[in-house]
Amino acid sequence: MNKIAMLERMHNPGLNGRGGYRLLDPRQKYNLAFCTEEEIAIAEHFREFVDSELMPHRHDIEGGWHRDPKLAKATIHRLYAKLHDFGVTKAILPAKHGGPGLSPVVRQMINEELSRADIGLATKVGKLHWAISVMVAAGRDDLLEEFAPRITGPDAWTACFAITEPAGGANVEDPALAYKTMNTIAREDGDDYVLNGHKLWPGPAGPAENFQSEHLKGHLGYWVCAITRAGGGEDNVGIFYVPSDAEGLEFSQPYEKMGFCYSEANTDIWFKDVRIPKRYRIDTETGQGSKLIKGYVIGLGRLAGAARLTGLSEAVLETCMDWTQNRIIAGKPMRERSLFAATLAEMWRSIEMSRQYYLSVTAQVTQPEIYGMPWEAQMKAKFSAARSFAGDTAMMVTNRAMQLMGSAGYAYESHIEKYMRDYKIVQMWLGGAERDRMDMAQGLFGPFNWAGDA
Repeated sequence: MNKIAMLERMHNPGLNGRGGYRLLDPRQKYNLAFCTEEEIAIAEHFREFVDSELMPHRHDIEGGWHRDPKLAKATIHRLYAKLHDFGVTKAILPAKHGGPGLSPVVRQMINEELSRADIGLATKVGKLHWAISVMVAAGRDDLLEEFAPRITGPDAWTACFAITEPAGGANVEDPALAYKTMNTIAREDGDDYVLNGHKLWPGPAGPAENFQSEHLKGHLGYWVCAITRAGGGEDNVGIFYVPSDAEGLEFSQPYEKMGFCYSEANTDIWFKDVRIPKRYRIDTETGQGSKLIKGYVIGLGRLAGAARLTGLSEAVLETCMDWTQNRIIAGKPMRERSLFAATLAEMWRSIEMSRQYYLSVTAQVTQPEIYGMPWEAQMKAKFSAARSFAGDTAMMVTNRAMQLMGSAGYAYESHIEKYMRDYKIVQMWLGGAERDRMDMAQGLFGPFNWAGDA
């Protein structure tokens, strides 16, 4: 085989990707400016897994049209266990603790490819990655060693972050408030901390036995943002690990939601004299808790959301392109009519821009000596820009797809209506689209305090 033929076989193997869309193939969409050949090969392998093992079960994740909770729970636990067996849950665990120690770029590729199947399932995996990344950032090798046997072992475990409180939806995310409205308090008592307070919306949450089944071993626990004294302040906030079966935990029934119907069991959590050893405070230096929350909980949480929203948008585009190929208008596929072709092109353009920007920001995270630490205003602005643009893209793409597909897009069987329901919460959490824009402004010409002395 001559050189030209070899190159053609490598870079144009038929029409790559699901449905034959070369531009959606990992070797086309993941930029070598931000990742390596090996990392792209990992993404290819994982994409094949998602297509074969997860895509066929998307409806069952919600329990079918009639929302059968037993079917949903069994499906979610089974698919999550498959992801664990595939190595996804331990993907970013450092090698010294028994994981593969894959890069932040691979973490976002996992978020994107998994969200093509179900963004709620991607978020469920992301909660464990979130906990690992915070402990790595805090230098807590002791805790990583404690949790590693369960993360790397044969059984699947889930995990949860508890952030939001009733005082306000985005108060924790607002730097001007400096945690002054937070009311969950971790009080020192000898060799322990005692937690009291109320969190809402964390998930997956609930009684420990809810997370034990044939496929799921259990719940690893809760990483809780709390203050150490009334009134909060930058130096009086931390992240505390609470085991899932700790005495004094109480839960509401799960909220019934527009999307993420069962993939995230979101509840209220009440902490009533919950006692934990002092070593379960993740941050160990004054001010470190605030930096971890700003940078690794909120900032990198938004960046992960950008990757997930991008993957969801791509799945919608794939579905729409397949449908418009088979929908014939006056003897010609719908997508070959200029108006519809232009619409599909605009959808792809926004998805591609969303992807390349989140990849760029992810690459910058790995070079803090150049671009700044994750908690610094300029990086938070970039995380916020990535999530807000990806959210706007998902909103546009799902709406355009439904317009093009009409009744077929509106119908349950097409999956478009589920993607439309699911993207919205990812656009809203961790402060939402409005907070994204405030933080972009803060990075651009701030800081400024619009909240006065609140």
